[in-house]
Amino acid sequence: MSSRSADGVRKLLVLDTSYTLEMVRQRGLEAPILCRDLDGFFEHVWSVHPFATLLTSEEWGPRFGKPASYEIAPRHTVIEGKVGRFAALRKLFAINFLLSQVGLFLALRRLVRAEGISVIRAGSPLYLGLFGWALARSCGIPLVIRVGGNFDKTFEATGVPLEPRLMRSRRVEKVVERFIFPRADLVAGANQDNLDFALANGARPERSTLFRYGNLIDERHLTEPAGRPKSEDVLAAMGVRPLEFLLYIGRLEPVKQPDHVIETLAEVRRRGFDVKAVLAGDGRMRSELADQARALGIEGATVFAGNIDQDRLAELIPVAAVVVSPHTGRALAEAALGAAPIVAYDIDWQGELIEDGVTGLLVPHGDQGRMAEGVVRLLSDREEARRLGNALRQRALTMLDPAKLDEHERQEYRKLLARFAARYRRAPL
Repeated sequence: MSSRSADGVRKLLVLDTSYTLEMVRQRGLEAPILCRDLDGFFEHVWSVHPFATLLTSEEWGPRFGKPASYEIAPRHTVIEGKVGRFAALRKLFAINFLLSQVGLFLALRRLVRAEGISVIRAGSPLYLGLFGWALARSCGIPLVIRVGGNFDKTFEATGVPLEPRLMRSRRVEKVVERFIFPRADLVAGANQDNLDFALANGARPERSTLFRYGNLIDERHLTEPAGRPKSEDVLAAMGVRPLEFLLYIGRLEPVKQPDHVIETLAEVRRRGFDVKAVLAGDGRMRSELADQARALGIEGATVFAGNIDQDRLAELIPVAAVVVSPHTGRALAEAALGAAPIVAYDIDWQGELIEDGVTGLLVPHGDQGRMAEGVVRLLSDREEARRLGNALRQRALTMLDPAKLDEHERQEYRKLLARFAARYRRAPL
């Protein structure tokens, strides 16, 4: 442990592949990055995407080369690794990728030692977990694993590994999970379901906790729905009207099951409700979903809004007739804070926030018929929809209070650093 860390100067390095900086700026997603310093608890935070240029556009910058660094705020630096080290080796993807990752690892190790970084946090137990574990151990500092999904349930639902290009198979992923979880110095689940997954795969209960989504949410979603800017222009651009559309928020990827939203819309319209569906998000399934809507005869009622920024999203949520949530993470919290009536599958953490008949409608996972019935129920009874939405916002405000969650995280980091410092002092020279 560096002398600077021991003297109480705390600094954090976060490994995270949720978004590239290009995506962050396009969608107004700075809040989940800027909150990482915990209101100054960490003097500086470096947020690292190890292979960002796998996802960035040609306009953003070179795909190959050394990592790029961006100062985005006084206490925050973003570092983006490249998908390959040398442009000349672009056809040898695996070798070039490995060279890039080794170069990034060595650069980060120098950074950790030079800056006296106190903690490394990885956003997944898989590739990021292995990378973070090796880096933390080589630098003699603690490793935190934040778990944002129940990978066992996700694989059960999709049959697809979480990181097929990096891990190849779910069997390999399980080996990695069971290696990383017991070796992490702290495991933090985004919710109880995700934490239970980690505990079932080797995380130590005495070194486990919850880091909920609340302090990752843009403050615009905390504003009272009635006091938010009016959304007429947003709705007009999408060709929908208030309380006459279903809303889905999330990636258009198999794990999120957006095809169930299309099926639900078709069934709801068959039952006589003249509503549309707005899909806010993008992904590999977009063309497939468009084909699905066309085959079901609802192409004109399906709006692919793409990735929209937080201003527009905060305006859109309160005027949705129903939010349809097959499998949603942080966006479920955003919808809840918008007092939206929600029909959700009982998967992952959704049952922690959505209590059937109390704060929304919770239906068995994968049961598209029940999901459609739930939507019809809320469309038929606007008073019940309003009651459930208001109750949901109150639960979300209690469960996801940013100030309380910040303080909880600070306390957990204090305990972690104290425990690690005590172990360091006892270690033989």
